Amino acid sequence: MPATVKYDLVFASPFGSYEFFAHPIRQLCGQMRITFFFVNDAWVHEFTAKIRSGEVEVGVFLDMTTEHAVPDDPYTVLARAVKKTGAYMIDDPDTTEAMSHKGHCHDALVRHGVPVPETILVDRKDLDGFKLTDDMLRRLGVPFVVKPARGYGGVGVIMDGRSEEDLRKSAEISPGSETLLLQRRLTMKDLDRHKGWFRMFHICGTVIACWWDPVSHDYHLVTPAQVEKHGLAPLHPIMKGIARVSKMKKFSSEICLDVDGSFYAVDYVNSAPDMNPKSFYENGVPDEVVRYIAWLLFSQALQKVKRGQGYFDLDLSEADAARLEAQPGIEP
Repeated sequence: MPATVKYDLVFASPFGSYEFFAHPIRQLCGQMRITFFFVNDAWVHEFTAKIRSGEVEVGVFLDMTTEHAVPDDPYTVLARAVKKTGAYMIDDPDTTEAMSHKGHCHDALVRHGVPVPETILVDRKDLDGFKLTDDMLRRLGVPFVVKPARGYGGVGVIMDGRSEEDLRKSAEISPGSETLLLQRRLTMKDLDRHKGWFRMFHICGTVIACWWDPVSHDYHLVTPAQVEKHGLAPLHPIMKGIARVSKMKKFSSEICLDVDGSFYAVDYVNSAPDMNPKSFYENGVPDEVVRYIAWLLFSQALQKVKRGQGYFDLDLSEADAARLEAQPGIEP
């Protein structure tokens, strides 16, 4: 049997454009003697077979796919195979699958006090007999938003819902979603030249806030001065709350500052956020954000891969640190 090949960090994604995002991570790995492998459509089946046969081992697995609710999706199959080997997962595919259901995620956020818009959940099996009552319409307002519980990229989302017919239309567009959400439509507060809509990132404990206009797609970092001027401090604890509830290490969310002065999480957990850089894509992520996120993910992998070698352990006791320092052959 051939010797097992160990990759310290494996990046898996079906999206060809993620090569731009993977490149700075690959560079950092090369600089720090960390082995790296990018799994794409050309490799996913063979790589999965080699994981199952024991020919390949993975230290840290960075999962950048979106189809966790599809059991036979090749990237989901790979992630679950890697998880069984004991690799460090960013993120656990079972956690990601659970949080990809917006209805289940919504209920969990409500239970833990994370602010979300007024919402009514409707099961697909109840659609034929479902009627919007006067009380429901008072809670939601008209027009309201209709969202499928499963899916991404805005598929099945109706922003100007007015009747049960819009609910059925969303269900038809998104047949893989067993639940639909009806939500109060929020109105973004004007903040000087900005709108009160934010694309937020949570990356291994670090929160990054960006202005993001869903109409003009204006997209750039929120500065500390803007946080103070516009009272944006609640953005941080809301993201920390979503991370605590979801148990996710890496995700993006969207938060709206409504004209009523309150902040609401409106797009809860996106496990594979768009990482296309603005330098290559007109509506892309600011390049400094892409590179910072790449660094944060690499840094997390570094801590796991180099653990026990002393120089990258943040939580060593003094005795352990002294023991490792005395060992020969450890280079600075």
